[in-house]
Amino acid sequence: MNKFLVFHYHETIGNQAHMAPAYYMDADYELVAARIYAANAPLRDAKFDILKDGVSIFSNRTTRAWNKVTGVEITGVDATDIQLTAGQNSEELLMDFNTSMIEESSWVSAMVVDAGGGKNFSVQLELKPMSEGEDD
Repeated sequence: MNKFLVFHYHETIGNQAHMAPAYYMDADYELVAARIYAANAPLRDAKFDILKDGVSIFSNRTTRAWNKVTGVEITGVDATDIQLTAGQNSEELLMDFNTSMIEESSWVSAMVVDAGGGKNFSVQLELKPMSEGEDD
């Protein structure tokens, strides 16, 4: 049976906020999917990260941004976040994970990178036991 880790953050006063709770892994798990839900949809893309022992589980990607005054593209920076699209209440993400598994005795946590003006976020990580079918 798959395991679901759920992280929640009700109000966002600022960015870079840790979501509760953090989970201690009791076995090895394969990553399946990540999902995001917001009761109040963000006004701009909301960004989140899920960490295993303090390191993102998502692959690096280069972000693109534009200078609002000049309209010129700003050189991108590496980011590892997942996003909830502006105006949307939920997303399911079968992402490019930078690892295929979460090892036993790892700590898994999540954080709000940028709330995008949204509120009441839940981030879910679905995991499949590596030893499925065996008795524990």
